[in-house]
Amino acid sequence: MGCIVTDLGIVPDQLPATVQALRNAAQAHHVILTSGGVSVGEEDHIKPAVQSLGSLDLWQIAIKPGKPFAYGRIADAHFLGLPGNPVSSFVTFLVLVRPFLQQLQGMRGIGLKTIAARADFSWAKPDKRREFLRVRRNPAGGLDLFPNQGSGVLTSAVWGDGLVDNPPGRAIVPGDTVRFAPFADMLG
Repeated sequence: MGCIVTDLGIVPDQLPATVQALRNAAQAHHVILTSGGVSVGEEDHIKPAVQSLGSLDLWQIAIKPGKPFAYGRIADAHFLGLPGNPVSSFVTFLVLVRPFLQQLQGMRGIGLKTIAARADFSWAKPDKRREFLRVRRNPAGGLDLFPNQGSGVLTSAVWGDGLVDNPPGRAIVPGDTVRFAPFADMLG
């Protein structure tokens, strides 16, 4: 992504340790990116830690997977908190963090780029949130759906070669035209 990255390691699930790690990160970085700790569990300390050091301007978004995403500021640093589930983290990085970093670098035309593709699958129970379904192109030119779309099933991202960007509440039947975002366009 054209960034100089510092891996600050794993922080214990303790509020004081989280506050200290974020404080230290903000002193030497323009962007702080975390994974995990942004949900509502007893050991999720990111929200109070960021609020104690700066501002938390966005917490939870209406996408699936990836609802527990956070944005804020700590001193002069941007804070971006990814969910802890691997697919949620992967999707929010591609859809939100990647364009954010590109914009900071002065790039233009950075939104999620999709192409029209044929669905060769059914999605009968859509969510009320915008969904990002892991799919793969098939030899017939359509898209197949990975059978388990759970946010903890990283195999779906490895198996797939892109995402279907499905609007809230939209059921899909075979033959429907969907918006397909190839991983090659986002990871290249």
